[in-house]
Amino acid sequence: MPSLFAQYKSSLKNPFAEELIDLAFYRPLAFLFVKATLPLPLTPNFVSLLAMIAGIGAGVALSAGTAAGFITGAVLFGLSNILDCSDGMIARLKKNGTMTGRIVDGLVDYVAHGAVYLGFAIGMARAVASHGMELPCNPWILMIAAGISTILHSISSDYYRNAFIRREKRGGGGDDEELRLFSQELARLKSRKGHAVDKVLISIYLKYLGVQQRKKSTAAPSAEQPAAPMHKVVTPLQAVLWNLIGPSTHVSFIILAAVLCRPMIFFIFDIGAANIWMIGLFIIQSFVRNKGDR
Repeated sequence: MPSLFAQYKSSLKNPFAEELIDLAFYRPLAFLFVKATLPLPLTPNFVSLLAMIAGIGAGVALSAGTAAGFITGAVLFGLSNILDCSDGMIARLKKNGTMTGRIVDGLVDYVAHGAVYLGFAIGMARAVASHGMELPCNPWILMIAAGISTILHSISSDYYRNAFIRREKRGGGGDDEELRLFSQELARLKSRKGHAVDKVLISIYLKYLGVQQRKKSTAAPSAEQPAAPMHKVVTPLQAVLWNLIGPSTHVSFIILAAVLCRPMIFFIFDIGAANIWMIGLFIIQSFVRNKGDR
């Protein structure tokens, strides 16, 4: 029987591919939830659904614009993130993950985060109008700027985290491999009855991957100046630095801002500090890539 720590370790991805706040807080709590519910017939997709419901509930609570609503929304958003961490851990421990589950997990993140950002904006607008909350400008302007910033941070951190994972696998994986695996899964499902939802989700995801592939082929570098493969230029330290502006870090700042009823805590981090950090990392990454090309 493996030790508790060994089980926890086996439920994780590469530690360097994890956000520090996940390793220190969300993942341990998620592991406790997974251990407590392991005997139950819970599937990763069902836990993903619970995470989405908690995220939507967080957005509804935040939209009230009251101190109680902000605190309730913060607790529910934290619960949503813990459950979001749990689905993958359940899949790894029970070995019952599916390819569709990877798509569902991404969709859950979009829905939950979208609900929270929308609810927080509505709540701030109500708090400004009814409770005298002071903000430097219209809350919708702040939230739109924060939403755009968060998307950029998430795309960038995911890009370099995946690059690091490919580096660890010695260049394995990538969009070509993803396209091949999901195409095979769709062909397998089409040969069987049922699985209508899985077939639709995978078909849509394959179209998305196809668009990504066409973009890459259009922007392909010339033979004279080939681009440095990104999996060769991302070190463990760089992966850790990029993870400092990952999704769970943004979740934590929203939770802190909501609990303290101080939305500017989140905006100062998201629009200010995190953007400065991202630009600095891009400069470092460019320097490392150019050095590697020499």
